[in-house]
Amino acid sequence: MNLVDGNRPLRVLDKVLQGGLGLGNVGVVMAQHGLGKVAVLTSIAIDHAMDGKNALHVSVGKSVSDTRAFHDEVLHEILGSMSLDPRLPSPATIVERHKQIYSFPDPRGFTLEKLDHTVAFLTEHADFAPAMIELSGWPDFDQVDPETMAGLKQLAMRWNCEIWVSAHTHHGAACDERGIPLTILRCIDDIEVLLALEPEADHVNLKFLKTHGEPRSSGIHLEFDPNSMLIRWR
Repeated sequence: MNLVDGNRPLRVLDKVLQGGLGLGNVGVVMAQHGLGKVAVLTSIAIDHAMDGKNALHVSVGKSVSDTRAFHDEVLHEILGSMSLDPRLPSPATIVERHKQIYSFPDPRGFTLEKLDHTVAFLTEHADFAPAMIELSGWPDFDQVDPETMAGLKQLAMRWNCEIWVSAHTHHGAACDERGIPLTILRCIDDIEVLLALEPEADHVNLKFLKTHGEPRSSGIHLEFDPNSMLIRWR
């Protein structure tokens, strides 16, 4: 593995989190609109699949075709940043084998029960038990209640997988002293890892506001490169 491969999202997250998010846990990537929340989540999911771990991308509010087009764009950028050995199986082929996309185009039709049924169907009838679920377009932390987030945590535990979601934040929103919005803070007990994307000049900083324990700043500073879809040390 070269330096570029070492900047793959899972490599960095595993090092920072001492083993990653972990099965049965929920992770959140939060940011204001347009900073790359879904790109970070998609790159994490692709990285799981590239390592031969089943990853399920559940999109709420977008079609399968739109979700797949974005997935292919992210995969293209990641592969373009890697040194590939032509003697080994194509990473793109491995990703295709270990990544599934499921869509709920109408957000009103999405519930945790339907997500549970989707995972059950894939596990029992498609021989596809996800080790990681990327859930984009849900929840809306401005409206979601803590009981629903507790249900998402229970689903992660029941299916023995990790679940990553995004949180849209607003400029000027009320936060605690650590920078955690109050809308997210009320659900913090069921969030194992909380990452924040923050713009700075020509790059996007990635900060850990909760890492396997009490909400706190980790003191670790990374940046997300939206061109290569890699996470880099600062």
